[in-house]
This record gives sequence, structure tokens and C-alpha cells, in this order.
Amino acid sequence: MNKKLIALAVAAVASTSVSAAEIFNDGNSSMAIGGRAEARAAIKDGDMTDNSRVRINVLGTTQIAEGAYGVGFFEREFKSNESKDENRYIYAGIGTEYGLVTYGLNDGALGMITDFTDIMSYHGANASTKIAVADRIDNNFGYVGEFGGLTVKANYIGETNDLDGNLVVDGGYSLGAVYAMENGLAMGLGYADQGKDTVTSAESNQIQAAISYSINNIYVAALYKDGEEKQAGSKTDLTGYELAAAYKMGNTKFTTTYNNAEEKTASDKSETADFIAIDATHYFNDNFRAYTSYNFNLLDADKVGKEKAEDELVFGLRYDF
Repeated sequence: MNKKLIALAVAAVASTSVSAAEIFNDGNSSMAIGGRAEARAAIKDGDMTDNSRVRINVLGTTQIAEGAYGVGFFEREFKSNESKDENRYIYAGIGTEYGLVTYGLNDGALGMITDFTDIMSYHGANASTKIAVADRIDNNFGYVGEFGGLTVKANYIGETNDLDGNLVVDGGYSLGAVYAMENGLAMGLGYADQGKDTVTSAESNQIQAAISYSINNIYVAALYKDGEEKQAGSKTDLTGYELAAAYKMGNTKFTTTYNNAEEKTASDKSETADFIAIDATHYFNDNFRAYTSYNFNLLDADKVGKEKAEDELVFGLRYDF
């Protein structure tokens, strides 16, 4: 079984822990368990909230024919607030050297575009919000393939309901491609479209483009998003952009992002995100890190309300297993 091919394909679909423990391998099939335990204290307006969480995942792979393999992946997240526990991934698929096809609860195609600027330990990624079919969602037929420096991804979503039977999305699709050059430059482009003009699911489309450059211990990236949402005869334009930078000094990594997003309906225009965030993360080893993150909220409290305009400070400890 081509384990390198399996690792690349699985990594393109879901982020498994680099320190996941292989508990079974007979040369034809394998199983690994991984995850993280993360203590997070968020302080806003003098009040501290416990946002701690644990993720546990199980990855299985098996060779099913010459040059073909099967894969299954499950991940669940448990939070300090039990009502927010959720299954993050439940999917299985078949892969070859031409790519991996999966079905189940999995990521859409725009996640690899938003990853360009979603680099912080806690904050950031406020302006690159994805529509449902391009985000993590169930009833998801997905494809991912890697060809040299080019990664392509596509997914189709059928009509999807929540646990109460309410319509989440009335079908749709997303497409994305990322090309990484050997000189440290990378570019990504993606498009998503979903839904019908109904009461519970707006018709939406979205395009996202990103670019990054890395050299030695420095990383910089930028992302732009443009889209629209149509519902009940009304159209809202949704735009946003993000800037990100990171610098690694020894075992400590410093990151910062700027996020700005706005929505416009007819002549009504309002900002939905305007943030500058900074953080510092110290890696004690591959398994354990500590970080602090601060979000400077630049939204106008008179327009969005005091609660939505508050700054936030977060302290975190994370153990990967």
C-alpha cells in the first residue's frame, strides 16, 4: 500500500494530528488514533469564559486493490459547554494515484483557500466566512487530488437538513485549486454556489482568492472574498478581505491578521468585521504548546452594540496526541 499517497490524500481532506498513534498495522490495513486537549480562557469586558475543548479522531486505511485504497475517518469535539459538542468529520472513501473520492461529513472546497490567512492559534478568519456548501457539511460527495504543486478539490452537496428536520441548504457545490511553487509563492482560487430562494435557505454564491509567500521564518498572505445572497426578493452583497503575517523565532511563533468584511443591501451598507489580532505561541515540543491571543475590535459600538465591539484576550494550553 502506498502510505505516502494515503497520507497526502487524507491530509488534504481533514487535519489529523501529526503525533497520532498507530495502534494497528498488518501491512495491508492500519488504524491510528489522534486528537488534542486544549484549555482556553477567554476574557472579554472583565469576564472570563471557559472555551476549552477536546478533539478525538480515528483514521483507518486499507489497500483494496493494486494501486487503490479505502479510507475512513471520524472526529468528534467535546467542549466545556456540553451543548456545543459536535461530530466534525464522519466519512469514508476510495483513493488512487488520481485522487480521493469520499462521502459523508467532510470539508468543502474553500477550506484550503481560507487556510492561507487562518493561521492564528485562536483569533482571525472573521472575514473569510464560507457559505454552507463550501464549509464542513454532511451529505457531501467530495474529491481531492494532488498533482505536483497543484491541489484540486471539489464537492457536491445534496439537500441537507438539521437534526430537527429544518432545511440547512438546498443543494450546491464548491470548487477550488491551490498551486504552490518551489520558491515559496502559493496561489489559491475557489467558487461555491448553493440553494434556492426559500425562507430557510437563501440562494448564495461566493468566490475567494488568496496568495501567500514564505521565506525562511517569515510568512505573509492575503485573501479576498466576494459573494451575494438572495432571499425573499432581496439581494445582499457580501465582501471581505484578510491580511496575515507570521514570524518564527526559535520555538516561538508570532502571528497577526487584519480582517474586514461588509454587507450591502440596496443602499444600506454596514461593516460586519473589522479586527486586528495578534498572538504568540510557544512550542515546547511537537505535542505541547502555550499561547496568548488578543483581538482588537475596531467595530463602532454605536452601530453594532457594545457587546459586539468588545476586545478579547485569550490564554491557551494545547496538548496534541
